[in-house]
This record gives sequence, C-alpha cells and structure tokens, in this order.
Amino acid sequence: MAYQIPFLFFLLISMSAYSRTQPEMLFVTPENCKLIKGYSKHDIAGVAREFNVPAAKIRFIKTEWGRGQGDFEQCNMVFSTPKGNKSCKVFNIMKDGFIFGLAVPIPGNHAICN
Repeated sequence: MAYQIPFLFFLLISMSAYSRTQPEMLFVTPENCKLIKGYSKHDIAGVAREFNVPAAKIRFIKTEWGRGQGDFEQCNMVFSTPKGNKSCKVFNIMKDGFIFGLAVPIPGNHAICN
C-alpha cells in the first residue's frame, strides 16, 4: 500500500504535464489578422482543391486585411499557386503557442478564394 500512493501521485502529475489545452479562438479583426504567422494543416489541401493544382505547389505568403466576395472587408491569407497569388478568406484565428489562421476549418472542404 505504501508504494501505491507515490505511484498514483506520480501518475497524476505525469498526466497533467502531458494534457493539452484547446487553442484559444481570437476574434477576426484587422489587428488580429496582422498577428497570423501560419496556417492550419487543412488549408494547403483546401487551396489546392479550390484551384485544382497539386498541394506541393501551394505556399503561404502572408495575411492581409482586404475585400472578399461580395466586397465585404475580411482577413485574407495569401497563397502562391501555379495560377498566381490567391487571397483566401480566414474563417477563424487561433492561438496555440503561435497565432494561425483557418481558411479551411472543416477538413476536406475547399478554401474560399478570390
């Protein structure tokens, strides 16, 4: 019994050290748009699907506050593609050690780009 208590304490501490918190969602504002430093793992595939090009040919360039479809202001992620640079709508901005945008929040979908 004496060995069980230290082991359980060790197990509890170990589990809490490895637990991950969920990323924090930020509001999509011009200020937060400027903070984006990367993209989600589904964005490259979504941009490739949108323009029917290989994912290996897509590169993230930058973010910018601009206009989208319908002439509404929005945060855009700019990707280099074989068909030229394309601006794609940022749906969510997440903070998880660094700040990244989600142009394709649902895996398997297309990005919405101009």
